Amino acid sequence: MKLHDYKLVEISVKFLLKEMNYMKNNIKFNEIEVMLPIYVKDKGNCTEIITKEASFIKNATIETCTKKLADYFNLSLYHNRLNYGQELGITNKVPLVINENLIYIYINVREPMFNHDAAYGLFDVNSITNVYDKEGKAVIEMNSGRIIESRQNVKSVKKNILNARLAKDIYKEKHKMP
Repeated sequence: MKLHDYKLVEISVKFLLKEMNYMKNNIKFNEIEVMLPIYVKDKGNCTEIITKEASFIKNATIETCTKKLADYFNLSLYHNRLNYGQELGITNKVPLVINENLIYIYINVREPMFNHDAAYGLFDVNSITNVYDKEGKAVIEMNSGRIIESRQNVKSVKKNILNARLAKDIYKEKHKMP
Protein backbone atom coordinates (compact mmCIF):
# COMPACT_ATOMS: atom_id res chain seq x y z
CA MET A 1 0.00 0.00 0.00
CA LYS A 2 1.12 3.50 -0.75
CA LEU A 3 1.02 6.39 1.68
CA HIS A 4 -1.93 7.83 -0.23
CA ASP A 5 -3.94 4.63 0.35
CA TYR A 6 -3.27 4.73 4.10
CA LYS A 7 -4.55 8.32 4.26
CA LEU A 8 -7.76 7.30 2.46
CA VAL A 9 -8.31 4.47 4.93
CA GLU A 10 -7.62 6.83 7.84
CA ILE A 11 -10.04 9.43 6.46
CA SER A 12 -12.80 6.86 5.92
CA VAL A 13 -12.34 5.46 9.45
CA LYS A 14 -12.51 8.99 10.90
CA PHE A 15 -15.64 9.67 8.86
CA LEU A 16 -17.31 6.47 10.10
CA LEU A 17 -16.41 7.22 13.72
CA LYS A 18 -17.73 10.77 13.33
CA GLU A 19 -20.95 9.46 11.77
CA MET A 20 -21.42 6.88 14.57
CA ASN A 21 -20.78 9.54 17.22
CA TYR A 22 -23.33 11.81 15.55
CA MET A 23 -25.91 9.00 15.60
CA LYS A 24 -25.28 8.25 19.28
CA ASN A 25 -25.58 11.87 20.35
CA ASN A 26 -28.54 12.77 18.16
CA ILE A 27 -31.01 10.02 18.87
CA LYS A 28 -34.42 10.81 17.47
CA PHE A 29 -36.48 9.31 20.27
CA ASN A 30 -39.72 9.34 18.28
CA GLU A 31 -38.11 7.17 15.56
CA ILE A 32 -36.94 4.32 17.82
CA GLU A 33 -38.54 1.04 16.74
CA VAL A 34 -36.79 -1.33 19.12
CA MET A 35 -34.38 -1.24 22.04
CA LEU A 36 -32.75 -4.61 22.69
CA PRO A 37 -30.52 -5.68 25.58
CA ILE A 38 -27.24 -7.13 24.35
CA TYR A 39 -24.01 -8.17 25.99
CA VAL A 40 -20.81 -6.75 24.49
CA LYS A 41 -17.53 -8.36 25.47
CA ASP A 42 -15.30 -6.07 27.57
CA LYS A 43 -18.16 -3.54 27.93
CA GLY A 44 -20.95 -5.50 29.61
CA ASN A 45 -24.67 -4.92 29.23
CA CYS A 46 -25.44 -2.51 26.42
CA THR A 47 -28.50 -1.59 24.39
CA GLU A 48 -28.96 -1.94 20.65
CA ILE A 49 -31.19 0.88 19.44
CA ILE A 50 -32.90 0.22 16.11
CA THR A 51 -34.55 2.92 14.04
CA LYS A 52 -36.00 2.67 10.56
CA GLU A 53 -32.74 3.89 8.98
CA ALA A 54 -30.02 2.46 11.21
CA SER A 55 -29.08 0.59 14.32
CA PHE A 56 -26.36 1.30 16.82
CA ILE A 57 -25.16 0.18 20.22
CA LYS A 58 -25.45 2.45 23.24
CA ASN A 59 -23.08 1.75 26.13
CA ALA A 60 -25.90 1.77 28.72
CA THR A 61 -28.32 -0.83 30.05
CA ILE A 62 -31.84 -1.19 28.67
CA GLU A 63 -33.20 0.23 31.93
CA THR A 64 -31.12 3.38 31.57
CA CYS A 65 -32.18 3.83 27.94
CA THR A 66 -35.83 3.33 28.92
CA LYS A 67 -35.48 5.98 31.65
CA LYS A 68 -33.87 8.39 29.17
CA LEU A 69 -36.70 7.75 26.71
CA ALA A 70 -39.28 8.48 29.43
CA ASP A 71 -37.37 11.59 30.53
CA TYR A 72 -37.26 12.86 26.96
CA PHE A 73 -41.06 12.62 26.74
CA ASN A 74 -41.44 13.97 30.31
CA LEU A 75 -43.10 10.75 31.45
CA SER A 76 -43.04 9.03 34.84
CA LEU A 77 -42.43 5.30 34.46
CA TYR A 78 -43.84 4.73 37.94
CA HIS A 79 -47.12 6.53 37.24
CA ASN A 80 -47.40 4.96 33.78
CA ARG A 81 -47.15 1.50 35.36
CA LEU A 82 -49.53 2.46 38.16
CA ASN A 83 -52.24 4.04 35.98
CA TYR A 84 -52.25 1.73 32.96
CA GLY A 85 -51.44 -1.37 35.00
CA GLN A 86 -54.45 -0.77 37.21
CA GLU A 87 -56.73 -0.21 34.20
CA LEU A 88 -55.41 -3.29 32.37
CA GLY A 89 -55.28 -5.49 35.47
CA ILE A 90 -51.54 -6.22 35.17
CA THR A 91 -48.63 -5.31 37.43
CA ASN A 92 -45.49 -6.16 35.44
CA LYS A 93 -44.40 -5.25 31.93
CA VAL A 94 -47.16 -2.66 31.50
CA PRO A 95 -47.11 -0.99 28.05
CA LEU A 96 -45.18 2.28 28.02
CA VAL A 97 -47.66 4.84 26.65
CA ILE A 98 -45.98 7.99 25.30
CA ASN A 99 -48.95 9.24 23.27
CA GLU A 100 -51.70 7.79 21.08
CA ASN A 101 -49.20 7.06 18.27
CA LEU A 102 -46.23 5.84 20.30
CA ILE A 103 -46.65 2.87 22.64
CA TYR A 104 -43.88 0.45 23.61
CA ILE A 105 -44.30 -3.11 24.85
CA TYR A 106 -41.87 -5.38 26.67
CA ILE A 107 -40.94 -8.67 24.99
CA ASN A 108 -38.49 -11.24 26.34
CA VAL A 109 -35.69 -11.56 23.77
CA ARG A 110 -32.82 -13.31 25.54
CA GLU A 111 -31.89 -15.66 28.35
CA PRO A 112 -30.95 -13.75 31.51
CA MET A 113 -27.22 -14.15 32.05
CA PHE A 114 -27.27 -13.50 35.80
CA ASN A 115 -29.55 -12.32 38.60
CA HIS A 116 -31.40 -9.05 37.83
CA ASP A 117 -30.29 -9.16 34.19
CA ALA A 118 -32.55 -7.38 31.74
CA ALA A 119 -33.81 -9.84 29.17
CA TYR A 120 -36.70 -7.76 27.84
CA GLY A 121 -36.58 -5.56 24.77
CA LEU A 122 -38.80 -2.54 24.20
CA PHE A 123 -40.80 -2.63 20.94
CA ASP A 124 -42.85 0.14 19.33
CA VAL A 125 -46.23 -1.49 18.68
CA ASN A 126 -46.81 0.51 15.48
CA SER A 127 -43.49 -0.73 14.06
CA ILE A 128 -44.44 -4.41 14.31
CA THR A 129 -45.66 -5.67 10.93
CA ASN A 130 -45.99 -9.40 11.63
CA VAL A 131 -45.70 -11.94 14.43
CA TYR A 132 -45.40 -15.63 13.62
CA ASP A 133 -44.38 -18.91 15.22
CA LYS A 134 -41.01 -20.57 14.71
CA GLU A 135 -40.29 -23.69 16.78
CA GLY A 136 -42.67 -22.59 19.54
CA LYS A 137 -41.24 -19.09 19.88
CA ALA A 138 -42.51 -15.82 18.43
CA VAL A 139 -40.65 -14.14 15.59
CA ILE A 140 -41.33 -10.43 15.12
CA GLU A 141 -41.00 -8.58 11.82
CA MET A 142 -40.44 -4.83 12.03
CA ASN A 143 -41.15 -1.97 9.59
CA SER A 144 -37.39 -1.58 9.13
CA GLY A 145 -37.20 -5.13 7.79
CA ARG A 146 -35.49 -6.51 10.89
CA ILE A 147 -36.60 -9.92 12.09
CA ILE A 148 -36.23 -10.46 15.83
CA GLU A 149 -36.67 -13.79 17.59
CA SER A 150 -38.15 -13.73 21.07
CA ARG A 151 -38.25 -16.23 23.92
CA GLN A 152 -42.00 -15.83 24.35
CA ASN A 153 -44.66 -17.71 22.45
CA VAL A 154 -46.91 -16.03 19.88
CA LYS A 155 -49.89 -16.02 22.23
CA SER A 156 -48.15 -13.92 24.90
CA VAL A 157 -46.67 -11.49 22.33
CA LYS A 158 -50.12 -10.97 20.83
CA LYS A 159 -51.51 -10.48 24.33
CA ASN A 160 -48.90 -7.74 24.89
CA ILE A 161 -49.93 -6.10 21.61
CA LEU A 162 -53.59 -6.29 22.63
CA ASN A 163 -52.75 -4.68 26.00
CA ALA A 164 -50.99 -1.89 24.11
CA ARG A 165 -54.09 -1.29 21.97
CA LEU A 166 -56.25 -1.20 25.11
CA ALA A 167 -53.77 1.24 26.70
CA LYS A 168 -54.08 3.41 23.59
CA ASP A 169 -57.87 3.49 24.04
CA ILE A 170 -57.43 4.34 27.73
CA TYR A 171 -55.04 7.16 26.75
CA LYS A 172 -57.57 8.55 24.26
CA GLU A 173 -60.34 8.33 26.86
CA LYS A 174 -58.28 10.10 29.53
CA HIS A 175 -57.23 12.83 27.11
CA LYS A 176 -60.68 13.11 25.52
CA MET A 177 -59.58 12.29 21.99
CA PRO A 178 -61.96 10.98 19.31
